[in-house]
Amino acid sequence: MPKPGTLRKTNISERPTARRKRGNPAPASNPEGVSPGTHTTREAIAACAYEHFLARGGQHGDDWGDWFRAEAKLRREGDRESRPPDA
Repeated sequence: MPKPGTLRKTNISERPTARRKRGNPAPASNPEGVSPGTHTTREAIAACAYEHFLARGGQHGDDWGDWFRAEAKLRREGDRESRPPDA
C-alpha cells in the first residue's frame, strides 16, 4: 500500500473501459415526440448555443442554459418548416 499523499501508478490495462466494435457508432438518442427527420444536429445546436453565449456578452456560467435554449429554438424552427401552410 502506498504512503498517504503519494500517487499510485496504475497500469492502463487495470482501468475499466467501455468497449464498442469499430465502425459501429454510438446509438443516437431520440427524445420522445421527435422524429429522426426533425432531429437537429449537434453541430447546429452548438453553433446556436454559441450565439446565445455571445448575445449574453460572453459571460461564462450558463452553458447548459444556452444549450437548452438553442435546442428549443431549433426545434421550434423545425416545427414551423414541417407544418403545412394555412389554407
